[in-house]
Amino acid sequence: MTRAHSTAAFLFAGAIAASGFFSAQVSAKPPAAQAVVQPAVKANAYRQLPPVKLYLGPAPLRADWPGLINPPVQEVTSSDGEAIYNVSDPAYTAFLPESARNTRTAVLVAPGGAFRQLSINSEGNRVATWLAERGVAAFVLKYRLVQQAGPQFSWMARTKEIPINVSGEPGVADTIRAIAMIRERAAEYAIDPDKLVAIGFSAGAHAVAHAAMNADVKARPNYVAPIYGGPFGGIPPIPAPDSAEKLPPMFLAMAQDDTLVGGEVREFYAQLFAKGYRPELHLYMSGSHGFGMNVTRNTSDLFIDQFFAWMQAQGLARKPGDPDLRPRGRATPPPSGRGGQ
Repeated sequence: MTRAHSTAAFLFAGAIAASGFFSAQVSAKPPAAQAVVQPAVKANAYRQLPPVKLYLGPAPLRADWPGLINPPVQEVTSSDGEAIYNVSDPAYTAFLPESARNTRTAVLVAPGGAFRQLSINSEGNRVATWLAERGVAAFVLKYRLVQQAGPQFSWMARTKEIPINVSGEPGVADTIRAIAMIRERAAEYAIDPDKLVAIGFSAGAHAVAHAAMNADVKARPNYVAPIYGGPFGGIPPIPAPDSAEKLPPMFLAMAQDDTLVGGEVREFYAQLFAKGYRPELHLYMSGSHGFGMNVTRNTSDLFIDQFFAWMQAQGLARKPGDPDLRPRGRATPPPSGRGGQ
């Protein structure tokens, strides 16, 4: 073969290879678009919707519930905006994250206040804002309270007249109702109805704990976080963790110098543990009762970060573009059905 023939053969072979390369390039599918990694926190990256009433007419209530007074009183907000009293028309307020940051997880937030008031900011709105800025839809619940009037207009008024579990009957019912309504509107809120967490503080912890132990398993939250509280006035029977009625995963937190409810929280944890559950438990050295989102310079100030870390471990706090932060070795995602720890 002459040099000219060799050169021609080389160029011909190169042309064939090139044509194959370009053909492959044309036929290959473009790479899938990658989600933009979002910052962990983005201030004010949410929208707050108008309150949604839980009932179209008067809220259902047993006729002999002792939390009413005559004449009826009006709902009142404290002068500093921190507390609400005399709630008789329950509602929830949604705080929805930007769509690009949406984890599709919903958290129902139930403030505390002994069923005499709602600590609406430190245990409600500030919790919701914190979560929404991290991509989690939050819903602050304003549940019904024992009515009050006169000079003892405070959370301590009438506490000795009515057992706490009786005081909380309407609040528990409102919590269960709010869970159902949020799930019904899952598409509107861009959430996954099987990723609903209920967090409650003190009296609100009582409400969410009872919602988690609801006889109707499908009506329970998927995850629950009673903070310095639990089922007051007696713990209902705890189902076996390998049964169809098993309880949802739980996150518990309290300060060890909480003399108000410390014994009941410890007993709730002990019964759960003895039954075979392994709820996450945080016992802070100090912080007293009702620390909420307040800065006390105790380690209890970190409860919201640890709650969020627990959510990450459950696969509940993953924004578009985020890595999977569930524990290594977990072969399957957390249970997607209603309830189940």
